Amino acid sequence: MAAILSREAIAVMKSKSETSSRKPISQKALAEYLKLSPSTVSLVMNDAPRAQLIPEATRRRILDAAAEFDYRPDFYARYLYSKRSYTVAVVLPSVGEQWAAAILAGVDRKLNEAGYLYFTANHHGDTKLIHDLPRRLLERAVEGFLFINTDVDSNVGKPAMMIGSQASGDGTPRLALNNRRGGELAFEHLYELGHRKIAVVKGHPWRNAAMDRFEGIQNAASRLGAKIRPELVRELRSGNSPQEPTAHEEGYACAKSLIDSGESFTALICFNDSTALGAMRAFQEQGRKIPDDISIVGFDDVESAAYVMPSLSTLRQPFMEMGEAAAAGLLDLIEGREAPPADRRLDPVLIQRESTRAPKR
Repeated sequence: MAAILSREAIAVMKSKSETSSRKPISQKALAEYLKLSPSTVSLVMNDAPRAQLIPEATRRRILDAAAEFDYRPDFYARYLYSKRSYTVAVVLPSVGEQWAAAILAGVDRKLNEAGYLYFTANHHGDTKLIHDLPRRLLERAVEGFLFINTDVDSNVGKPAMMIGSQASGDGTPRLALNNRRGGELAFEHLYELGHRKIAVVKGHPWRNAAMDRFEGIQNAASRLGAKIRPELVRELRSGNSPQEPTAHEEGYACAKSLIDSGESFTALICFNDSTALGAMRAFQEQGRKIPDDISIVGFDDVESAAYVMPSLSTLRQPFMEMGEAAAAGLLDLIEGREAPPADRRLDPVLIQRESTRAPKR
């Protein structure tokens, strides 16, 4: 007995020879037209793993017909059937920072390879937003979360990974830079060049990364028989508010404060590159040449660090690698594979450029 076609399937067959535009058709009508089951069409169109078991000729026939009749899988129908959205959320302070863009590039690469999409949500340090965003994103059927430099106060109810030095009190796996090692590398580099009077601009007191980097500097100094003098230490104070000074402005102010103190020093370690660039401007305004009179080390290796005059010696963070590794760990959690390590640290790399040299004798 011949199969009874639906009106829509008959309309598809009649419109095959038409050249005018047609409305997208349903999966059921496409399956009837191809004389295949809807589940077979669904497997191929959604690129499901089991689609590999379907003969290549059949898969090609489905894809060609879908293109011809402008068929696209219905996302909501697929979600209701499978409870899978293949979408995750990335929550971070701001995508405007260079380091954030580099991490997102790694996240993007890994998620695209796996066929996932993602939302990005900026909270700008707003504690209410940090609290509300997970709930709002769950309403959009995300399957997991990547939190970048973001403290989350409770379990979000879905698989999650953290990137950064924030605490992970609920056992969420975390991927972070080894900031202590970064502080050690910065001090060791200057010490090996012959510097003994080394000043430091610490990061904000509320940042774990700032505490870790300064601890690394102190550890290296102690191990090498040197000392960080308190009168040669300054600390960044601004928060995330747009009305507060930028890192460039604070770096400039800290360097001016060190100059005005009258204390003698031949090198400066800055919390990040933006702070270092601000400090360089202050020294140059005072007629101090870099690196002849003062050597400066930054942290992050932002794009501009290689192009300022002189180019900035700094600690390069493997941002893209961090993004890829965190996204891979989140996908392992979502797909039920082996869980990533609870706390993985990646070491920074010292990039020596023109802003550091041996001190004058």
